Amino acid sequence: MGRARHLPPLNAVRTFEAAARNGSFLKAAEELNVTPGAVSRLVKTLENHLDVPLFVRSHRAVALSEDGQRYAESITQALDIIDRATDALRMGSNANVLSLRCHPTFAVHWLLPRWARFHAAHPGIQIDLKTTLVPESLNMDAVDFIIRIDRNSAPEERHGFVSERLVDVESLPVCSPQLLRRVPLNRPEDLRNHVLLHGALRPHDWPRWLEAAGISGVPSDQGPTFESLTLAYNAALAGAGVAIGIRAFVADDLSAGRLIKPFDFVRLSQSGFNMVYSAERFRRFRKVRAFREWMLQERVREKEGGAGEAAD
Repeated sequence: MGRARHLPPLNAVRTFEAAARNGSFLKAAEELNVTPGAVSRLVKTLENHLDVPLFVRSHRAVALSEDGQRYAESITQALDIIDRATDALRMGSNANVLSLRCHPTFAVHWLLPRWARFHAAHPGIQIDLKTTLVPESLNMDAVDFIIRIDRNSAPEERHGFVSERLVDVESLPVCSPQLLRRVPLNRPEDLRNHVLLHGALRPHDWPRWLEAAGISGVPSDQGPTFESLTLAYNAALAGAGVAIGIRAFVADDLSAGRLIKPFDFVRLSQSGFNMVYSAERFRRFRKVRAFREWMLQERVREKEGGAGEAAD
C-alpha cells in the first residue's frame, strides 16, 4: 500500500503559484478572476498550513521569501505537469474536434460560407464553434482557436500564443441598388441625403471613414444603430439606408449584386481579425496545423486588391 499523501489546500496552492509567478497579488487576482483580498487570504491559509512565511510583505508590495521561492519553483513544475496531462487527456478524447470561438458577425459572414470547403478538405475534423461578443476576454487555454480583434498584422508570438492576421478591416459604404433608384448617391457629400446605418459594437466606423475620405458636412451620428453588423447589413439589403461595411463580410453580397459600393474609397484599419492559437498545440496536434493552414489559404483565396488609409 502506498503512502498517504499529505497535500495542502490545492486552491490555496494554485493561488500562491499565480501570485508567485506574477509577483503581485493584484495580477494574480486578475488572472484568477477573484479579488486581491481573496488571494491574500488563500496565500495566508497556505502559509498557516505549512507554518512557513512564503512572502515578505511591505507597505507597497510583496516579494517571495527564500522558502517561498523554492516552493514556487517546485509547485509551478507540478502544476505544469498536471496542465499538460489534462490537456493531453482532453485533446485525446476529442482528437478530431477543434474548438473555435469568434464574434457572431465573423462566424456568419466569413466562416460559415467557407465551412463546406474545410469539411471537404478535412472530413475527419469536426469544428466546435461557439460565438461571443467579447472573444478578447476568453481564456486561450480552454480552446484551440480564438478569432479576435488585434492591432498587430504581422505574425507574433507572446507568452506561448501566436496571433496571425486573417481578415483586414477594410471599411466602405454599401447599399442596395434599389435605394439609389430612389435617392441619388453620386458623390460622398450626397450621403447627407441618406439614412446611415450603424452597428452598435463599431460606432466609429462611419466617422472614421468620412474623415479618411475627406468628407465634411455629413452628420456621422444620424440614422439607426443596430446591435450587430449583420442586422445593419440586412437593413441595407432591404433598402433602409447605407451601411458601413467590412469588405470581407459583404464580399459575397457585392459579388452577387445584392449590395453595391457607391464609392471606390476603402479605408484600411490597423486593427483586424486575428486568429490566436497555442504554439505548443500547433506542434502537437495535426488538427490545429490543418485548420491554421486552411484559414490562411482562405485568406489568400478571398483577399481582394485595393485599400484606403491606415487610420486607427
